[in-house]
Amino acid sequence: MADPFIEHRPLLFGIAYRMLGSVTEAEDAVQDVYLRWQREAATAMALRSAKAWLITATTRLCIDRLRSARRRREEYFGVWLPEPLVQTTPSDAPDANAALADSLSTAFLLLLETLTPDERAIFLLHEAFDYSHEEIADIVGKTEANCRQIYRRAKEHLAQKRERRRGDPARAETLVQRFLMAARGGDMAELISVLSEDAVLRTDGGGRVRASPTPIEGPDRIGRFLVGIRGNIPADARYNLQRINGGIGVIVVSAGQPIAALTFAVEGDRIQDIYSVSNPDKLRHLTG
Repeated sequence: MADPFIEHRPLLFGIAYRMLGSVTEAEDAVQDVYLRWQREAATAMALRSAKAWLITATTRLCIDRLRSARRRREEYFGVWLPEPLVQTTPSDAPDANAALADSLSTAFLLLLETLTPDERAIFLLHEAFDYSHEEIADIVGKTEANCRQIYRRAKEHLAQKRERRRGDPARAETLVQRFLMAARGGDMAELISVLSEDAVLRTDGGGRVRASPTPIEGPDRIGRFLVGIRGNIPADARYNLQRINGGIGVIVVSAGQPIAALTFAVEGDRIQDIYSVSNPDKLRHLTG
């Protein structure tokens, strides 16, 4: 008989990552759930299904950890971005539909940061994982009516913000390739041509490496910034296109080690948002 934890581990990680926005923290949370499962499996399975117990334990643990993480993120130096999640093959994540893929995007994860931990859990479980409010009530330990109210509040809050929709994957890849060539070659005109008029570049160095402490807005300012930092990029840098957070992204590698991960939000035929993570602590889980 297969171990229920092994069977459902991809789902548990998917919930934990979307809740915490960190690969490392999600792995730690799932591991802690596993240790608890080892101790309580017999009792848990006597009370409810293994899957229900594992999802409940993971969600509640993530709610608690997100509460303690809020202060650290508020005190974070510069722009805070989620840790990049790289998928080397389509089977790396249980994202069989567009809703699950969209809920991995950097833009969406940043929107989720504006919710409370309870709002985030209830919204994700219903919107991304298609759980009913009755099921969610059991998972988070609240009444069904309360869950409906929290979900409605979260949805209204997010609706007030501008959510980027994922563009056509083939078009996005072409735009990213053009962007990379222009950035590497210092071609200002081409850089500006692939960026939307209200494009924004966010860079996360975490105070560990040089990065802009505030978002850079507008194609001209973004272009000048990227051309200006070309001299700081190692001569042996390689730019690897990969699937990151459900869309096309880039891993920059030097001396065999990742030094940056970039993700993008594309609208129409222009790049709307660029997210660059160079904080070494957020790249440890990546391979060159």
